[in-house]
Amino acid sequence: MVPTRNQIVAQVGAVLARDPQARCIAIRSPTAAVWPESLSVGNRSFRLHWCPSSLAARQALIQVEASPSAGVILLTHLSDAALGADTLARLSRGRVFQVERWDMVRQVFQATEIDSRLAVQGWMAQALLDYLPAGGYPPVAGGFLDLETAWKQVLNGSLGLPQARPDLVSLLRWTMAAERVGRFLQLPADAEPQILAWLADCAGPVGDIVMGCVAAGNAAYALPIGLLWSLVLAPGGEGLPDLAAAAVRLERYTGDRRIAPSQGQRWAAAAIWLLRSLPFDAARPAIERAEGLLRELHLVDYAGLSDVLPSGFEARLAVFGQALDTLLGQASMAALARVEQAASQVLHHDLGDRPGTRIERVQMALRLARWLVAASVPTPAPGAAPPTKASPAPGLPTLAQDYATEGAYVDWARFKLLGGDELAALSATYGVLAARVRERREAFNQRFAAALATWNLEPSPAVECLPVESVLEQVLAPLARQAPVLFLVVDGLSLPIFRELCADLLRAGWMEQIPTPATMAWVGIAALPTVTEISRTSLLAGRLMAGAAPQEKTAFAAHEGLLAASKSGGKPILFHKGDLGEGGHLAEPVREAIGTATRRVVGLVYNAVDDHLRGSDQLHLRWSLDDLRLLRPLLYEASAAGRTLIITADHGHVIDEQTVQRTAADGERWRNAIHGEGGPVAADETLLEGARVCAPNGGSRIVCAWSERLRYSGKKLGYHGGVSPQEVVVPLSVFIPPLCTLEGWRPAPPSQPEWWEDRLPAPAAAPAPPAARQKRRGRDETAPDLFDQVRPVAQVDWIALLLASPTYRQQRQLAARVAPRDEEIRGLLEALDTRGGKLGKTALAQRLGMPLMRVSGFVNAARRVLNLDQSAVLTLNETTAQIEFNRELLDVQFQLNTRRAAGN
Repeated sequence: MVPTRNQIVAQVGAVLARDPQARCIAIRSPTAAVWPESLSVGNRSFRLHWCPSSLAARQALIQVEASPSAGVILLTHLSDAALGADTLARLSRGRVFQVERWDMVRQVFQATEIDSRLAVQGWMAQALLDYLPAGGYPPVAGGFLDLETAWKQVLNGSLGLPQARPDLVSLLRWTMAAERVGRFLQLPADAEPQILAWLADCAGPVGDIVMGCVAAGNAAYALPIGLLWSLVLAPGGEGLPDLAAAAVRLERYTGDRRIAPSQGQRWAAAAIWLLRSLPFDAARPAIERAEGLLRELHLVDYAGLSDVLPSGFEARLAVFGQALDTLLGQASMAALARVEQAASQVLHHDLGDRPGTRIERVQMALRLARWLVAASVPTPAPGAAPPTKASPAPGLPTLAQDYATEGAYVDWARFKLLGGDELAALSATYGVLAARVRERREAFNQRFAAALATWNLEPSPAVECLPVESVLEQVLAPLARQAPVLFLVVDGLSLPIFRELCADLLRAGWMEQIPTPATMAWVGIAALPTVTEISRTSLLAGRLMAGAAPQEKTAFAAHEGLLAASKSGGKPILFHKGDLGEGGHLAEPVREAIGTATRRVVGLVYNAVDDHLRGSDQLHLRWSLDDLRLLRPLLYEASAAGRTLIITADHGHVIDEQTVQRTAADGERWRNAIHGEGGPVAADETLLEGARVCAPNGGSRIVCAWSERLRYSGKKLGYHGGVSPQEVVVPLSVFIPPLCTLEGWRPAPPSQPEWWEDRLPAPAAAPAPPAARQKRRGRDETAPDLFDQVRPVAQVDWIALLLASPTYRQQRQLAARVAPRDEEIRGLLEALDTRGGKLGKTALAQRLGMPLMRVSGFVNAARRVLNLDQSAVLTLNETTAQIEFNRELLDVQFQLNTRRAAGN
C-alpha cells in the first residue's frame, strides 16, 4: 500500500511520540507517488525523499547531516538488508516503518484502546487517515476510541455531515449543499457501500431512498420530493388517481426505488420540518424545484392540498375568494361557514404564518363577512323582545359609542382591503365586499349626521361621550391631581387607526383604564367643522375657539383646572411638532419635561397621521409604535416617569376611496352656509348650526359632507372637516404604565365586537310546532303510543357536576392559591362551551370582563386545575392567541358521565 500524505504524517507523529529527537525516519512504500516536498508535524519540519536505491538513501542522509535543524523522511521499497546496516543505524529505531493503519489511527486520536467493533472496518482506518484535518483530531476521552466518534469523524470528513448518526432531517439538509454532495460521488469504492449502510441504519429506509436520489444525481430534488409527498398524501386527496400516479412517477428520481406510503409520510414530515426551520431565501431553491415537479407531474390542479408550496397558498386564496363571492351573493350562516373554512385553510398554510398584507386582508375580509351576516341573520338573545317601529331613534351619544365599539372596527377592516390582491378574481371580490360594507356604513353615516345636527343645537356632555372642549376640565385636570400625566394629542387620529395602535400599546405593557362606574372607554366629539384650527385649538384651550399653535400653547398653560392641578410643580407645558425632534431624535427639553415628576401636565401634539393624509395613496402603512417616529421613545420616557397617558385627537379623517369632488370655497369637506353660499344642501350633506359651530371665517351655520364619497378640495389621501363618525368621534383613552394604579379607575375590558375574533353563533332553532291532535279509534290523542314514547333529554348542569366532583376538589387543593375561584372556572367554561370550545384571548377577556393582560395568567391557572395528569383539556396557544377546550376529555378525566346523566 502506498502511504498517503496523512498516513505519513500519522506515522511520523507516532515515531516522534516515542522519539521526540528523531531526525531520520524511513517508511516503506511499494512505489513512488506524488508527495509534497516537505511536511510539518507538530513543530518539526521534514523533507521527503523517494529512495529507489541504497545510494539514494545515503545521499538523503548526507543532506540531514549538513543541516542539523532539518529532518528527513525516506520513502523506499528496499528491504532492511538492501539498505545496509550503516544506513539502518542512522534511522530512528534502526528500522523502516511499515504503515499499520489502526496503529496510526490510535496515535492520531491519542487513544490507548479502540472499540472492538472497529477492528473489522479496515476501510474506516484508511478513511480516518485520509480525512485527517490539518490540526489533527481532538484526543478521545479516557483514551478510548469508540464507534460513534469514529463514524462522526468519517462522515464529517467524507461528506461534511457533522453527526455520528444523522437523522432524516439532517440528511435532507445535507442534500441542499452541492459541494458536500459532490464528496459522496468521490468516495472510494470500498467506503461507499459501508457509508450507505450506516446512513440507512441511522435515518431509516427513507434515508436509504434519499441516498438513492443522491447516487442517481438527484440530490437537489430530495427535499422537493419530500414536499411533493406531503401533497400526494394530503388528507383531502385520498383515492385520487392522479395523485397515485404521481407517487409512482416520483420513483424515477430515487434510482427507481419503490416508495411506500408510510415512507412517503416520513419523508414529507421531515421535509416540512426542515423547510419550516429555514429562512425563506435559503428554502427558495427547493421550493422552486418542488413547484417545477408539481407542473411536470400535472398536479397543478391539486396545489391547494399543499401546506407549504406557494402555489398551494394561491389556490387556497382562490377558494377563499370563491366562498366569499358566494356569500356576497346571498348572506347566510351556511355561506359564512364555507368562508370560515376557506379562510382557515389559507391561514393554516405555512405562508399564512408569515405576516403580510395578503394574510391581513384575508383576516379582515373574514371579519367583514361575519359582520355582514350578523346583520343579515340576526340572532337575538333568548327572551329578548323584538324591536318595534315605535322605538325612538338613538341619539348622538349612543351612535358615537356604537361607532367606537363596532363601526371603527368595520372601518379598520375595510381600509385594509384597499389595494386588492395579486389574484385578479380575489381582488375583484374584495372590491365588491368593500362596496357592500360601504353601503351599510353610509347609511349609518347619514343617521349619525342627523343625530349630530340635533344634538349640536343643545349640546351636553354625556357619560362616556365628551365634547373635545370639555376634555381638559373633566378628564385631564382630575387625573393630573392624582399623578403626572402625558396628554398626547394625535392630530387627525381616527378611531380605526387608534384601534390598530391600541393593540401595540397593550403589547408594550400599557394598561387601558376606565372610570369604575363606566363600562367602556370614553370618546370625544370634535368641534365643528372638524378641522385643526377649530377642533384642536378648542381641545387644547378648553373652550371653543379658532387659533393655531401659539394660541394653543398660551391657552393650555393658562387653563385654570390644569394650573390648579400643577400647584406643586411647573406650569402645564405643551409641545408641538417642531418641538419634538432634535437631529432626528427626541428633543432633550421634551425628555426633561416628561421626566420631571413635579411637572404634573405635559402635552404633546403629534402630527404623523394628519401629515400622512397628504401623502401617496400607493403606500400601505401599518400603524404601529415602531413605524411612527419618536412615538416609542416618548412612551418610554412617560413609562419610566410613571406618567398616566391620555391619548386623544382633535378630529379624525376619511380615506379617499372613489370620492367625487364638488366645487366649494371653504374646506375639504365643509362649506359656509351664510346667505346660501355654495348652493342648497344636497342629499349627501348636512346643515349644522348651534353653539358648537365655530367656522374659521366666523360663520355659525355650515354645511358639511356626511357621505364618505364627497370632497370639496383636490385629491388627497384623506380628508377631514365633514361630519362622518370617522371625522367626529375621536379616541379619549387613559393608559397607565406597569405597576401603577389610579384611584377610582379599573382595567378596561376589550371593546372589540364578537365577530372580530370569533365565529358567529348559529341561530337558535325555531321551536317545533305543537303536535297535531289526531283522531284515533274515535278518541282524541295527543300523547304518542308505546312505540312513539320519547323521553325529553334533561338539561344537565355539567359544570356543577365538575365543581362538585372529588377529583376537581383534589385538583384545587394541589393548585393551592393559584387555583381560580369556582365562579371564575364556570365563567371560563361557559364562554368556551358556547363557542364550540375555541375562543381568542381578546374575545375571552371581553366575555369575562377581564383585562387582556390577565388572560394568559388566568388560563394557565385554570389549566393547573383542569388538565388532570397533564391532559389537554384546556390549551393556550400564545402564538395564535387561541384558547381551546376539550369537553369530551374533561368528561372522561373527571368521570362526570354527563351524557348518562342527561339521559336519566
